[in-house]
Amino acid sequence: MGVFYNNAICDIYIGKSAGAKLMQDIRNAKRNVKIVSPYLSPFLIKELIDLHSRGINIRLITSDEIEDFYGYDKNIHKLIIQHKHVDEKAKETRDSLVSLSGTLLFAMIGLGVVLIPLIYLLNNFKFAYGFILIALMFFVRDSVVKKIKRTKVYHYTYKQLFPFKVFVSPNSGNSFNKTFIHSKIYIIDDEIAYMGSLNFTGSGVKDNHETRIRTSDPNAVSKIIEEVKEIFYHSNLVERDVQFWGSQLYEEPDN
Repeated sequence: MGVFYNNAICDIYIGKSAGAKLMQDIRNAKRNVKIVSPYLSPFLIKELIDLHSRGINIRLITSDEIEDFYGYDKNIHKLIIQHKHVDEKAKETRDSLVSLSGTLLFAMIGLGVVLIPLIYLLNNFKFAYGFILIALMFFVRDSVVKKIKRTKVYHYTYKQLFPFKVFVSPNSGNSFNKTFIHSKIYIIDDEIAYMGSLNFTGSGVKDNHETRIRTSDPNAVSKIIEEVKEIFYHSNLVERDVQFWGSQLYEEPDN
């Protein structure tokens, strides 16, 4: 990874609200938006979700230092879609066990209702032996209920709403990853590129004193696109697995 390009034609901005023009260009995108930003804010993730819903192709590279992990507005979670799959054979087995459990419970209650009046009305405690049968049915039903709980009817897979990479930060204590993707790169419609200090966060685009350049120089944009593609596909950095991550974000009832 790495690129050098000389004599690019670009606009330079330094100061607050460095992201005003950037956000305008992103919202006016006609085909695609590519973003590299180690930090993200939830409401800006929502901007990407809205763009995706309009048919704009999104590609995102970020880190697990996302603000969204620590706040209440969990838009990053909306980027991972859960699919629930049914094991029909297991479901059939589970349903049969549930039916058997219900039958045993009904039989236990029914037998108890019959035995108690017989004991007291006939004053014959021999009918109390019937409670041995109830006890046996109780243990059988308990075994059935445990088997129901062990029967997994559903399993889950996850997919991304649009292509994105979440690289594991060296700050996480991962000894295999010493490189932190700290770049901030924005490409709109493969025609406009931004680079600078501003993250895709509220403070970055509005409040902080930031630096950024904007270029529509075709050669420069082409070089930047290639670098983003290299990071996305060939970085060899440790990244969050969407299947594991999804399992942490969503509940996964077994049956």
